Amino acid sequence: MKQNLRTIRDAVDGDRITNDIRTISSYHRIQASTGYREAARKLAATLQSEGIDARILSYPFDEKHWYLASKSFMEWDIKDAWLELVTEGPKVLADFRTEATAIVQKSHPCDHRREPLDIVMLEAGATEASCEDLDFSGKLLFLRDDFNRYMDWAFEKKGAIGFVTDYLREVPGVRTRADLYDARNYTSFWWQNIEKEPAIFGFVLTPRQGDELAALCRKMTPSSPQARCEVDTSLYPGEIEVVECYLKGEIDEDILIVAHLCHPRPSANDNASGAACALEAARVIHKLLDEGRLPALRRGIRILWVPEFAGTYAWLSDVKNPSAKIIAGINLDMVGGRQLEGYGPLTLTSQPQAAPSIVTAMAEICLEQVKKNAHGLDGEGDVPMFNAFIAPFSAGSDHQVLSDPTIDIPTPMLGQWPDKHYHTSADTVERVDPFILHKSASIAAGFSYALANLNEDDAFLLLSKAYERFIRELVSVISEERESVGLSDKLRHIAKVHQAGIRDVKRFFKQMPDVQTLDQKIESFSTLIDRQLEQFMAMLYEGDQLEGAKEEDRDPALEYAYRPVRLYRSPIMRLIEYALEDEEKMGAYRTYMKAHHERVPNARTYELLIQYYIDGERTLGDITRLLKLESGCDDPAFVHAYVQLLMCFRIVRLSD
Repeated sequence: MKQNLRTIRDAVDGDRITNDIRTISSYHRIQASTGYREAARKLAATLQSEGIDARILSYPFDEKHWYLASKSFMEWDIKDAWLELVTEGPKVLADFRTEATAIVQKSHPCDHRREPLDIVMLEAGATEASCEDLDFSGKLLFLRDDFNRYMDWAFEKKGAIGFVTDYLREVPGVRTRADLYDARNYTSFWWQNIEKEPAIFGFVLTPRQGDELAALCRKMTPSSPQARCEVDTSLYPGEIEVVECYLKGEIDEDILIVAHLCHPRPSANDNASGAACALEAARVIHKLLDEGRLPALRRGIRILWVPEFAGTYAWLSDVKNPSAKIIAGINLDMVGGRQLEGYGPLTLTSQPQAAPSIVTAMAEICLEQVKKNAHGLDGEGDVPMFNAFIAPFSAGSDHQVLSDPTIDIPTPMLGQWPDKHYHTSADTVERVDPFILHKSASIAAGFSYALANLNEDDAFLLLSKAYERFIRELVSVISEERESVGLSDKLRHIAKVHQAGIRDVKRFFKQMPDVQTLDQKIESFSTLIDRQLEQFMAMLYEGDQLEGAKEEDRDPALEYAYRPVRLYRSPIMRLIEYALEDEEKMGAYRTYMKAHHERVPNARTYELLIQYYIDGERTLGDITRLLKLESGCDDPAFVHAYVQLLMCFRIVRLSD
């Protein structure tokens, strides 16, 4: 296995990947748009020109079609958009042709070339009550914080027709507004029912432009500055595209690489880097196989370039696609940033604990091979020349869909965080590093090839790495939570999760009946975990303490004793979509959001984990306990309220 990983690593070319990023990032790749379609066609043509079997799959997107637990939206096309300050001007504040993030993506069209609009500035934190006496009708608002706070009242109720904003999302410890003073925040509408939502538009300023406009607004009070603008766009029923290529194997199983191709021009690291690394993985494996430098594939390797989330849901829902054949995958999302310029370590995101798998151990083996960049000072050993990190599960990309137990394609994510230039106009090709891109593509190609050709000899190495991961997590938890209540429960839980992950290796040998000793190896490593846990527990607890630390049967409160059952596959993309056509459901949704979701930090992640744990066997009490063990969220009322809302939506029922 390791020799094959080295062969792949040596064939990957970081400069070639950088050139591919230049090409991809030249397209304005908004999901369901003409720009995305052009990028998809270019990618497919590139694959085909190199002799790789590739095709484009199209799916209707029109606010009517559902793909698993995700509702489609309208296609959007943009030809031009600009904003010009008339007062003390003219001065161009925003021009889509110059900088694609200058427009709020999915803006409705407008034409105010001949009729300048008054600009009304609202200070950050403005409320409907504080603006009661202000006239917004037919005016352009200047918003200094997240525009979503104003959607419910400033436009439909008070008649504003659009907005301009200098809001830039700050990330504590990563970036402040001042750090990106001349960058624009990637900002988008996410329409769900365009017939009932306000047909508005928006422009995005840099913080520097925003401060200058704010000074002008204050100077002119009580009058207002004026601006002309035009937005040449359209929203209509359309399609999304998924690019797929396939490297055929001997048996009817596949390994998946997925990367999202979308986001505004240029969006180089997020995620032209992931798309280009997936292209390089396909190119390198195809070439090495063709030249006989790698043994033939036992399992196939399937690579998907998707509009993030939307394309993955659509592809999985298509019965013509062989999703049931895919037994593991890897997701590439932001994988090429220069680590000396505000980009964090290459990060492998592990599996959720509700879906334990051996796959993260394989990804870590591949990472270790790629990290062998230089010899130590004495000429011995290997020293990495870049930072890398193994992280617990977190959401935020297509791996959260694939790793859902109802989909059952365990998929670690390779990414980078923090990312100083994330979702801004500053995410340019100059921010990516051929050296890091080489490492990322090598990991992706090595991971997919190693799993495609996994044999019983490799299984021992894989199980050993999984055991090592258990020891590391055990020691880490003890070190961080030595004095915490419930430590013994958490240690036992960790052992069970890792034992389930070790047993998951069997998924790779279902079509290999000649394997003789795999079960013995699995049981041996599982026993090692039990023994190691026993030894740590004996050191942590003595005498009566050890007896008191034994796991006890739990009798949950009666209200949490029910067993919910999911009636849908895949995690819910946007909860509100289930309530759009029903006033009763919308009322329940709003009550839940205000009473529970908004008061619980990281509620969206916890809601995802709750869905993962709903299997028809676990009680709500079990789900609450497992959520606490995995995430630290100890809020039974929140879990109960969320599951009750899903029952109100009739997508969860009680177990018989």
